[in-house]
Amino acid sequence: MFTKRSTAKQVRLSSRGGFVARANPRSLFLVLTLAGLIIVEAIREGGFWKPDALVVTVVALILLVVQLAHLAPDRRSRAVVVTLGLLALWWFLRAVAEGSASSFLPLGASVLGFAGAFVTVRTLTPSQKQSAGSFVAGLGAVGAVVGFVGMIWRWYPMAMPAQHLWRLSTTLTYADAAGVFLAISLLVALAGGPRPWMARVSACLCVAGLIATQSRGALLAFVCACALVPWRQYVLFLVPLLCGFALGVVAVATSPSTDAVPVLGVVLVAAVVMSLARVPSMGHWKWRRRDVVLTVAVALGALIGTALLLHSEIALRALAPSDQDRAAEWSAAFHQFLSSPFFGVGPDRLLHFHAVDGTVASFAHNEYLQVAADGGLLGVALLALAATALGRAVRRVDALTSCAVGALVCLAVAGLLDFDWHLSVLGLLGGWVAGLATRASPGADAI
Repeated sequence: MFTKRSTAKQVRLSSRGGFVARANPRSLFLVLTLAGLIIVEAIREGGFWKPDALVVTVVALILLVVQLAHLAPDRRSRAVVVTLGLLALWWFLRAVAEGSASSFLPLGASVLGFAGAFVTVRTLTPSQKQSAGSFVAGLGAVGAVVGFVGMIWRWYPMAMPAQHLWRLSTTLTYADAAGVFLAISLLVALAGGPRPWMARVSACLCVAGLIATQSRGALLAFVCACALVPWRQYVLFLVPLLCGFALGVVAVATSPSTDAVPVLGVVLVAAVVMSLARVPSMGHWKWRRRDVVLTVAVALGALIGTALLLHSEIALRALAPSDQDRAAEWSAAFHQFLSSPFFGVGPDRLLHFHAVDGTVASFAHNEYLQVAADGGLLGVALLALAATALGRAVRRVDALTSCAVGALVCLAVAGLLDFDWHLSVLGLLGGWVAGLATRASPGADAI
């Protein structure tokens, strides 16, 4: 039975036998605080540097303490928080043992930020989670616009030159991390939201920005997550996605130029306007096998045509010297792991190798190898336990939860190819979408 205290917080049974809860003012305040922190850290180069990562650590710990003190999480959510907490604790102990407590940052801050954001956002009601999803989509749209301004006027670091190409990098100032940020935002935007026009614009800008980053890792991570997005969402967002794709192609086609590209601004405005155009609804279209085959054929033809158009730019990225550097870094990280397989060598120890662009690297460009080398088998085990607990806590029950789970998969795959988890803002964003993908037990949020 519900107590008077539960009734006062307006927790009631719906007519279908489910639970409908209204998050209390404290939870809403913490969510707004978290949103503000994400915005600030997104502006401050992703919260990568240690002073910013320290702020994320402190705020995340406050969120965890306050939420866990007043809202008892369900068993599965509790397992996520406990395993992430143990991983962060082990990372800190290894840093202290190696004589540098500050090396806990920034990856430790991302782990705690993920846990703090997860336990905060999961308390929201379904309607509030829709608005929280719109926040992520809107954040990606704003970041994409900032990045396109940099692309148009060739302003570094909002856009960055690499392999003789200009790549969109946003306020994160790193194109590969910006690609992951935009891929997550795009996946959440595809869920729709309370304002359909905003979701359409966000989807258009995010897919264009993702392509303009020319990040192979982010594109691969997005493709891996696409299967988790309901087919109907692609149909609903077909026009915005096509407009964004065209804008992204123009951005890549003009990326070799070192001069300003005003025409890109014209295409940007046109793409946004066209994404808002009303078209006959295809949501209830009965897709027969012939329609699906034709659609796939057209899509493949468009991709082949795009590849032929952009063959020079694609070749520059495909044959980038960073490929050899990554192979050398992975090999060096694996040898670090072998030197101390049980406890690791400590967070973010320098990697020594011989490669085209240098002989030393701070990160392995593979977060799983990074955890193995720095935290040993115990660190890997804790990471695996956290991933397992998270997999048990999330649910795909509608468009939002399905797209949010896809965003989590995107973040997980991105960790294979870069050090994106070291940006605290991506840890916070990952925890946010994880919270969107959960259905908190009614008793947990009612007390």
